[in-house]
Amino acid sequence: MEIRVGYKHSLASAPKEFIVQVPSRVIADVPVNVPRALLPEFITNLIAERSPSIGKIRNLKIL
Repeated sequence: MEIRVGYKHSLASAPKEFIVQVPSRVIADVPVNVPRALLPEFITNLIAERSPSIGKIRNLKIL
């Protein structure tokens, strides 16, 4: 399943400074059996695994 999200994130080198806003990004390979209540946490972990330079994600919005 593919899900479109928007979020802000910091870099790993400066985790307290949110400097990047991603208005739209498609996250692919999301299993269909992930409960809707756990979807934001699952997507946040998936983004962090795929992009090790990201420090912290906030304001995650499922579009």
